[in-house]
This record gives sequence, C-alpha cells and structure tokens, in this order.
Amino acid sequence: MPSWRRGGSGNPEPERSQRQRRRRPRTPRGRLLADLQARLDEALARLDAHEKITAELARTLASHQSGHSDLERRLAGLESSYQTALEELRADRKRHHRLLTRLQASVERHKRAVSALEHTLGADDQ
Repeated sequence: MPSWRRGGSGNPEPERSQRQRRRRPRTPRGRLLADLQARLDEALARLDAHEKITAELARTLASHQSGHSDLERRLAGLESSYQTALEELRADRKRHHRLLTRLQASVERHKRAVSALEHTLGADDQ
C-alpha cells in the first residue's frame, strides 16, 4: 500500500522504486499510462541532459567570445603599431633619399672643386 494511503510521510523514492518493481498493469489503460509515464521519464531525462549540455556550451561560448574579443583588441593594437612603424619607415626613406641627393650634389661640387684646383695647380707648374 502506498505511503500516502497509510497516512505516513515517508520518502517518495522507495515508493517509486516499489512501483517500478511491480508488474505492468493488466488493463489496456493502465499499460498505456505506464508506457506514457516511462516515455515521459525518458524524455525528462534527455531534457535534463540537454539542458546541462546547453549550459556547458553557453559557458564555453562565453569563454571563447571573451578570448575572441581579447584577440581582436590585441590585433587592433598590432595593426596600429604596424601602421605607425610603416609610416615611420616611409618618412625615414624620404629623409634618407633627400640626404643622399644632398650628398651626391656635395660630392659633385667637391669633384669640380678638386678638378678646378688641379687645373689651377697644373697651370701654375707650367
């Protein structure tokens, strides 16, 4: 006899295990209800498992999104540094080109001065 009929306030778990040990009901309606209850219990167990998996996936997704945001922030910093370095290299190249042009002009002036001096010294020797 179930505990609720006896008026007791016993644990429902032993009662349930006793019900599960019982034979299948004899009436078609009873068998249908027992079959539906078994299907419901299985569906609830699957639902519970799916909810746990969903919660774990949500935590994993949040972690990955956080990591992704961090990587995007770091990548933006690297791109900014790259652009700055590239602009500095371009400015340095222009400056070096300008200095090289000045150096070449200075070398040409010195060559002409040396040539003129050699010409002057050669004319004085004669």
